[in-house]
Amino acid sequence: MQKPIKRVTRKDVAEYAGVTPTIVSYVINNNRYVDAGKRERVEQALKDLGYRPNSMARALKGKQSNHILFIVDDLQSEYFGKVMKHMDPWAYNHDYFISLCESRNSDSFVDQIYQRYFDGIIIASGTFQQMYIQKLIDTKIPVVLLEMRTYSKLTGDYALINSGLYDGARLCCKTLIEKGRRRLLFVDSLHTLSFNKSSSDDFRLRGFIDELDEHGMRDDSYYRIISNCMSEDDLYCAIKSTLEGGFCIDGVFGRTDSVAIQVMHKLMDMGYEVPKDCSVIGVNNSRISRYTYPKLATLDIDRESISHTITSILDRVFGEGEIEEVDLRTKLTTRLIKRESL
Repeated sequence: MQKPIKRVTRKDVAEYAGVTPTIVSYVINNNRYVDAGKRERVEQALKDLGYRPNSMARALKGKQSNHILFIVDDLQSEYFGKVMKHMDPWAYNHDYFISLCESRNSDSFVDQIYQRYFDGIIIASGTFQQMYIQKLIDTKIPVVLLEMRTYSKLTGDYALINSGLYDGARLCCKTLIEKGRRRLLFVDSLHTLSFNKSSSDDFRLRGFIDELDEHGMRDDSYYRIISNCMSEDDLYCAIKSTLEGGFCIDGVFGRTDSVAIQVMHKLMDMGYEVPKDCSVIGVNNSRISRYTYPKLATLDIDRESISHTITSILDRVFGEGEIEEVDLRTKLTTRLIKRESL
């Protein structure tokens, strides 16, 4: 079965209603007389297809805006900069401009996106709530979603790229266990907003927990989770509290390289020797991970393949015709880079 993943146009509405695009424009603008029967068919088509007029439509005169929005968790993240770098030649050669912005969980954020008439939206955010992703899908603007968590409630047409995070998280946890680590710590990213924490459907946390379960280590004597830290001081206090509570940390899985490095050095400040006393793994294979002491073991996400997959999907979306559903679902793989912190 084939499904379109394109913004609904007045031409689409006209074909659905069995009228001309001019009649559709008359109904939308309410500036000409239209036979009652035709008006009723057009209004029903507008409703069925989910067409929404846009403030820039007249200026664009049916042309594309050549502008794509990329929604991320953290503008300071090196990860997204690398994805953008790989996408830049494609954007330049196809006369597209890509804007990077941080996710905001609000109706006004979604409304602002719609009013700016982007040709496509890329979402790579683990904290952007499903209800707002669904609102963007419902606008009929093509959406490419990087699957950082389980999106079981989403409906409609959108492209989904699985980077292999879940399997990668399990591999990281398995590696710590195989190193003989039995007091593991999952550490979430630092966030300025307390609700932006990893939930049970987050692939990193879910993979970590499921691998513990596989090894019969779901009892809380084997692991702790640190989240809701809004600063390095909060993180330091959480680690200290965990240790003072009698949990002797010997393995750390950080949601990102950045937080893993912070935890590693906090532990070293407290007298730990890494990796003698504790093994540490991060995620993203950032440049800094190669220059820390000790060098950080990290889960490498294939950013080049992600970028290529995104641009390939956009090429199909912006081309003529329809796209098969199988073309909108991609699964990639990660790899664990073992360094001194293991």
